Formats: sequence, structure tokens, C-alpha cells
Amino acid sequence: MTTAVTTLDDVQDVAATVAAGLDQLLHAEYWKLPGDDLLAAARTVEHLARLTYAVQVAVAGEIDLAHLAQTHGQPSTAALLRHALTIGPGDARGRVRAARTVLPQDAISGGEIPPVLPELGDALRGGAVGAEQVGIVVKTMSRVPTDTPPDIRDQAQSTLVGHAQHMDPVHLGRVAEKLLDTLDPDGDVEPRDPADRADLTIGPRGARTGLTGIKGRLDDLTVAAFIAATDPHAQPRPETDGIKDPRSAATRLAHALGTVLDGYLTAAAGPTQAGERPHVTMTVPYDVLTGRLGQATLDATGITIGPAQARRLLCDCNVIPAVLGTPSEPLDIGRATRIWPTGLRRAITLRDRQCVFPGVRREALVDRVEVRGLRRSPVAAVL
Repeated sequence: MTTAVTTLDDVQDVAATVAAGLDQLLHAEYWKLPGDDLLAAARTVEHLARLTYAVQVAVAGEIDLAHLAQTHGQPSTAALLRHALTIGPGDARGRVRAARTVLPQDAISGGEIPPVLPELGDALRGGAVGAEQVGIVVKTMSRVPTDTPPDIRDQAQSTLVGHAQHMDPVHLGRVAEKLLDTLDPDGDVEPRDPADRADLTIGPRGARTGLTGIKGRLDDLTVAAFIAATDPHAQPRPETDGIKDPRSAATRLAHALGTVLDGYLTAAAGPTQAGERPHVTMTVPYDVLTGRLGQATLDATGITIGPAQARRLLCDCNVIPAVLGTPSEPLDIGRATRIWPTGLRRAITLRDRQCVFPGVRREALVDRVEVRGLRRSPVAAVL
């Protein structure tokens, strides 16, 4: 096709033609193809998918250069793509990062800046590499020491792109790590202490399952401490009437972590926060507590739990009665005291959850109170 695509109608016409072809491929009778032909067909379809990704990167790059995120009230191009295209944050960030390295960029003084990774761009537009390979090459080249000579940097790019066209992402990642070890033998780019690169992220809670994903990387010392603390609790339970523990190893480890954390909180050996030892606060209405029916709320996360789980937590907890929503709420400590006593802090946290002063968005569990406008008002701002 030689006709330039310059308008939205042109884009939609070409897309309709491509979609019609894909529909034919979708309903093809692949079962009639011999084994080798079927594998060749799979390669052809994969090539189409990679070309599609190249187009997605090109469009993301133009959106980035046009600064559409600013005009659409989004903090970044990746955030705009995520909301406009309903794609994941990782996918959105990957497209933007790829676009910024394989496409020309606008210079502040006018004109264009050549692509940072032109060879990768050629391979992407040729359908020779996919999204995962592109991400590995981009990330690896960003970690190459800045003082590396240009010819060595170009050679590194050529090496990675050449391997990316014939390797799956796992093997390509190993090649990339070896390349970095060669270019940065002293580890000057990455922190020498692995603990400085450790990370741990708590993901969103699944409303249907009630489970929350945890993802991260830990250094060797932390892993050793984790294993030492959890291993005694992660062993299978003794057989009962010839029935073995049905829990998988992963489930036993998760239960063991919960046991260790429960023990830590029970021992109250950790540092204080806002005058209290580490603890979990659960709010239970009085009628629910006495009637044993209804739900409770974990204050730290706002998650609602069922009555059975709430009763299990109440078995060995400290119960703090609090009367809320009445004129006799004991929440006024006067202007002479700046630090909240522990009892009042609990009541304030139950009532307001966070600072209620206009324009302040701060969680309630802080060490001191925001006091504003005292010279003009006899009442100090309260949480």
C-alpha cells in the first residue's frame, strides 16, 4: 500500500481492511494444515502481532510528543493510555518507553533528535521482535554505564537486538545480564548492596476472593531470615485418621507468614507509632458484637470482613469501647496540649479516619496535630 495515511478516516479504512483479513485468519481451517505448515502459520500470525505492537508504539509516541496527557488531565502519557485504551499500567509504560527510544524526539530548540536505539526500531518495525524483547533491550540499554564509549554502546545494542530476534525473553534476559556484567564489572551502575535494590509491593485486593497479591524481591539476608521465621510453621500438619494435610506448600507458607506476623504483634516488641505498639484495629458495632451477626471493618485498609473472621480476631484481642456520634464525645483536649493521648487518638481515628481540616488530606495516625489559624480562632484544628 503506497497511499499515505494522514486522516482519521484513512486510519479507520486501513484498520477495517486489516480487521477483515484477521477475521479470515480467525476462522481459517487450521486443522487441515500439516504439522510443519501449521507451525509456519503460527510464525506468520506472530509476525502480524509484532507489527501491530509496532503500530501501537508509534501511536503512543505521537500521543507523547503531542503532550495530550496535559490537555486530558492525566499526569503522564502512560496514565492517559491506560485510561483511554483500558490497558494495564505496565503495558502503557512499556509502549511509552519504547517510543521514546526507537522514535525521533522533538528537540527543545527545534528539529528532531535521532532515535536512541535505531537498530531496535528497525527490528520492531520489521516485526522481528515482540513487546517483551523490546522491553528487555530498552531496560538493559538504560543500565549501560553513561561513560561507555559510543562505539561500545552501539555494539551492545547490535548484540542485544541480534539475539532478541532469535531468543525468547527468558534467554534474552540472561544474555542481557551477562552483557551488563561485561560492561559494568565493578557494579558502579547498580547499587553494590543487593538490599538497596530490594522492593516489596502490596497489590490490590480481590473483592471476590478476599486475597491480596504481594510481589517483590528480597536480598539474601532477608530471605534467610524469612525462611528461618516461617519454616517451622510451614510444615505439613500431622496426619489425622490417615488424612494428610491438604494444603499446598504455597498455602502453608502463606499461613506460616500470618502466624509469624501474629506472633510479632502479640509480643508487642516493635517500635511505637503514634504512642502505640504495632497493632491491628478492627471496628465492630455494638449490636454486631453482641448479636454475633454482621460485618466488621479493618481500619488500616478499610476492608470489610465477615462475622466469622471478626470473631476469630476477637478471641485474643483488647476490646476498646468507644461511643460515637453523641454530644458527649470526649474529643476536646483544649489548646494547651499538642500531643494526642493514646485513648483520644483511638477515638479520633474511629470517628474521622483522617484529618478533617479543610484542604488537608492526611491519615489520622500521625504523631502530632496540624494546628492552623490559632491567632484568629479559639479552636485548634483537630484530626
